[in-house]
Amino acid sequence: MIQTNIDGKKITVIKGLVEKYNRPGPRYTSYPTAPNWKKGFATADFTRHLEKGNLSQTPLSLYFHIPFCEERCTFCACSVVATKRHEVAKPYLKTLLREIDKVAEVVDHKRMVEQLHLGGGTPTYFSSQQLETLIGHVQKYFSFSKTAEISIEIDPRVTADEQIQTLSRLGFNRTSLGLQDFDPEVQKEAGRIQSEEETRHIMETAREFGFKSVNVDLVYGLPKQAPEKFRATLKKVLALQPDRIALFNFAYVPWMHAHQRKIAEKDLPDGWTKLKMFCEAIETFQNAGFDFIGLDHFAKKEDELSHARRNGTMYRNFQGYTTKADCDLIGMGVTSISYVAGAFAQNAKKLKNYEDSVTKAGWATEHGMALSEDDLLRQKIIHEIFCHQRLKRSGDFNRYFEKEIAALKPLAEDGIVAIKPDEILVTPLGRFFLRNVGMIFDAYLKTGDGKFSKTV
Repeated sequence: MIQTNIDGKKITVIKGLVEKYNRPGPRYTSYPTAPNWKKGFATADFTRHLEKGNLSQTPLSLYFHIPFCEERCTFCACSVVATKRHEVAKPYLKTLLREIDKVAEVVDHKRMVEQLHLGGGTPTYFSSQQLETLIGHVQKYFSFSKTAEISIEIDPRVTADEQIQTLSRLGFNRTSLGLQDFDPEVQKEAGRIQSEEETRHIMETAREFGFKSVNVDLVYGLPKQAPEKFRATLKKVLALQPDRIALFNFAYVPWMHAHQRKIAEKDLPDGWTKLKMFCEAIETFQNAGFDFIGLDHFAKKEDELSHARRNGTMYRNFQGYTTKADCDLIGMGVTSISYVAGAFAQNAKKLKNYEDSVTKAGWATEHGMALSEDDLLRQKIIHEIFCHQRLKRSGDFNRYFEKEIAALKPLAEDGIVAIKPDEILVTPLGRFFLRNVGMIFDAYLKTGDGKFSKTV
């Protein structure tokens, strides 16, 4: 058995429970999940929902996908184009600017931007001048609130101090650094060699230039990882004093990402070992003054994300946990996803298809889905499970979800949920099995669906 503490409560996990629930399941960054979206959802459908958002004056969250990396990490499950030929960035930026033009023709410019995020790939694959061109073009059309969160993902290995300075001048105030693990053997197997020195330097530089939140991303379950080695990484991470920590469960899906086949499955820690590392991380981070946020995030107690969790306003989207709820998310760039006025839309996943579509028509919508009333209701429930671990059994809940409540009873017997007359609670133990609880309310999920990574 494994013991840890969550929110001041001692938790014991037994191996049989992990073996019982460790099966493929979605991470629920969206509901319905992307495999259920429709090819027939086209640009006209997307623009209609953009116009619907104008009527309600919903605030905006803008996401821009920069797909390029100089080399591909073997563990990566992101939409990446690996090339050292930086000249590919120029035509991509030109295409991205054209897409912004088309979106700006439809979106009411009075709608305030509450959040902007550059993700990848490696967003700092763009030069300082290219970053300035991109953000200047966005600012030509969109108005930002005074409290807007403007963030970027950074690879310390390829980001120059001059780029950090440029980002600060452009208004960026939050950054996340990919770190994964500091152990040399794990880094080699994961295809990402990154020193403590260059990581520390970029974090200090970001703070020097006024970034108010500097965060790190870790991954557990990587090849050659072991509890004693991961323990050393945790200690080094805390020495860097990040404001937030994302600790992701490695998604080993070689049937979806061929480059992951370079990783031998025998080198991966099993579910029980992974859970040991995760439990130790929970206790280590909480003892250092972090709150355990949702599924896999940690934030300092004074951080606004911790406050949002405590007061019930925390939200979750494709970028993870956030304080910016109730925004329409507009994604631009290859493979980018939007969620606007109750509909998902995703751009073309292949770079050439994206560039050809935008060059021809200004849009690259490839598939999506307008959500039904049932979808929206289940989406809200799964959101409550992942953000607040609480479901109110009010109104017609018991009749509507009679089958789901019955399906939760075995989880209640295992101590994962508590079914009360007026509410359903995910227990502290159940925090390890949020994906399993969410799966109960997924109307699209097929038994044994192999599209997803394992839940533990």
